[in-house]
Amino acid sequence: MCKKPINNPKHHPHTKGAFCRRVRQIFISCFLVLGLRQNAHAILAGGEFDLPSDSPSGRIDSLSENSPYNFVGALEISTGSGSYFGSASALSSHWVLTAGHNVDFNDDGNVDAGLSVNFHLPGFGTYAASSYSIHPSFTGFGNPSIHYDLSLLYFSDPLPDLLFPTLGNSLSIGDTATMIGYGRSGYGSCGYTTGASLTDRRIGYNEIDEFETSGDGTLYRYDFDDPNTGDGLGNAIETIIGPGDSGGSLLIGNSLVGVNTFTEGYGGRFGDIGGGIALNNEWGWIGATTGLTVPEPASVILFLLGAFTMILRRRIYRAKENH
Repeated sequence: MCKKPINNPKHHPHTKGAFCRRVRQIFISCFLVLGLRQNAHAILAGGEFDLPSDSPSGRIDSLSENSPYNFVGALEISTGSGSYFGSASALSSHWVLTAGHNVDFNDDGNVDAGLSVNFHLPGFGTYAASSYSIHPSFTGFGNPSIHYDLSLLYFSDPLPDLLFPTLGNSLSIGDTATMIGYGRSGYGSCGYTTGASLTDRRIGYNEIDEFETSGDGTLYRYDFDDPNTGDGLGNAIETIIGPGDSGGSLLIGNSLVGVNTFTEGYGGRFGDIGGGIALNNEWGWIGATTGLTVPEPASVILFLLGAFTMILRRRIYRAKENH
């Protein structure tokens, strides 16, 4: 059974809509749920009763130390007002990339004072961030936009020797991408039914439908197709992110090409839209901040030129989990 949704005043509208629709959206949203610290689940599964069958347990990364995704860890974030879950990608032994709003809870575009972030790498250990660098163009989640929602975490004590992702490549419309994180899960026919955690890494896929640009920043969006319509990648493959996946990886092969940051819709149900920040034009900032050598981005061909108009454009929520 789905949990009863709650309203959270920190959710931000993205597009105009009828008043009654906004009231409904606010009422049924279940993105930031206080008091949750349940067993780990993450990337959302498909329909509960569709074939081929799918479930949150079917999305878990079971390769443990042999996983190619060991660089994706869970964030335990503490502020003076509460604590939260998030996800992040280690770029090297000292630098980790995540969402900007994971270090900016008052939405002013700056790193919050008194912040404490632990990076959990299952099977390897827990590591405390030493300092934080937020993207200089990020102005806060939805304040007034959600572009440039990126931050870098520095670890003076080095992380373990991992298979780090390939840097410098770009995302294209039409790409089928891999999403990885530690957030909430559930079923597309019902919505989020589980809690986020710091231990279980889950994997899902979707096809990039749309880019939205602001200056040199690029958002990507994808829709969570109902398998009963015959659209999408299939019930056991297609997914959308959940709360706690914020800051997690969007990959093409082993190339890190995006950071998952938001959803639009009705709490993780079919028809909802997910998205995040494409790294196409962000490698210069990442390289300058970290000192890492980032290859020139590969040339990209944009499929479906121009903006793809989403019919189901709804409210935007940060994919971050309170506990």
